[in-house]
Formats: sequence, C-alpha cells, structure tokens
Amino acid sequence: MNQTTERGYGARIGNAAKLVQALESFNNYQPQKPELSIAGISEQIAAIRNLNNEVASKKLAYSLAVENRLQIFDKNQDSIRNILSPINANVKVSYGKNSKQAKDVAHIIKKMRGKNIAKANANEGNSISQSYQSFHSKTQFFADLVATISTFGSDYCPVNPKLNEVSLKDLYDNAVAANNLIVESNAKFVLINEKRIDAYFNLSQNAIGVKESIKAQFGPQSVEYRIVKGLYI
Repeated sequence: MNQTTERGYGARIGNAAKLVQALESFNNYQPQKPELSIAGISEQIAAIRNLNNEVASKKLAYSLAVENRLQIFDKNQDSIRNILSPINANVKVSYGKNSKQAKDVAHIIKKMRGKNIAKANANEGNSISQSYQSFHSKTQFFADLVATISTFGSDYCPVNPKLNEVSLKDLYDNAVAANNLIVESNAKFVLINEKRIDAYFNLSQNAIGVKESIKAQFGPQSVEYRIVKGLYI
C-alpha cells in the first residue's frame, strides 16, 4: 500500500489548487492539451477531493470493523477470550478434572491461547506461532470447542446462560461475521485507495505538463514559470 501520509495528500491537492489560481492570474495561458487547461486541472482536483472523502470513509469503516472484532474476541466482558476459563471450569465441575471431556476442552483452550507452541530459540525470544495468533485460527479453534461441547449433551448445563451451547454458537457466528467484515472493509479501502493513488499520479503528470507549457509559452526565466515550478503535486 502506498505510504504517503494524509498530510502529504492534502498538501499536494493544496498545491494543485494554487496552480489553478496561478493559471487564472496569467495573461492568456494557452494549454497544449485539454487536460492541462484550467478546467481540466480543476476537474481532477474536484475528483480527487471526492476520492479523499471516500478513502476517509472506508478507512473509518475498516477501523470500526477492527474494533468490533477486538470486542468480540478480547475486550467484551463475554468475549471469547474471557469465557474460556469459565467454560473450562464448568466442564471440570460437570465431568471431573481428569475426565476425557475436561482434557479435550483444556487442550483446545490451550491451543487458542497459544500455550502449545514451543519456545523459540534464544535469538528469537519467546514467541507464539502466527497461525495460532491469527483471528481466523482462533475462530476455527473456537468452532472446535463449540463442536466438542455439543457432544456432551445435557450433562453440560452451566448456570451462566452465556456459556450454554446456543450462546456459544451465536458467539461463533458473530466471530465469523466479524472476520468477514474485516476482509470486506479492508478490500474496499484498498480498492478506493489505489484509485486515489492513480488519480494523484495522473494529476502529478498533468501538473508537470502544465509547468512545461508555461515554460514554453512564457519562457524559463519568466515570472509565471518561477511561480509554479516549485509547486510539488
């Protein structure tokens, strides 16, 4: 993704507006191509400003989607992360600490937390596999946990309704939806941002053409050319 900052984008479009103002003040500016005219540059500026607004909107949507997923996985009181210990405790109470059910559930929870990953070497420090850290992996592990609990039958009957099978399935569905929303919102942001990058590139190239036209019409030592040559667009 292009690393140009929003401040940089704003400065460039501001300089483009200054270029138009300068052209309007020049005596009988004659563009060599329609896209180098005052009207042509002005249309490009207007289009880019609209794109800037769209990028800001898509970026906000993506940020909100990221926060929504964090709430579901980690931050909410009843997030996936926060219900793992209560689930583990309920199964141990229902079936016994050393039961197969308790061991199966503990094994899945251990994978979700990344505790089954061996320590890295001393140069790398302690780390957790990226695949286990990914939200999609966590979602799959949580699906395994819900599927395992669904085999327990009526013996698994937690007092907290947030921990019952129906609620856990709903939470899983919310996690899947949150992951999908991230993918969708990010794709929309990337597409519109790439469109903006292309638009800025075209404007930049046309601005160069305008400067060359001014140099040709008024001369390289002219006041007109000195006014516009330093405008970075």
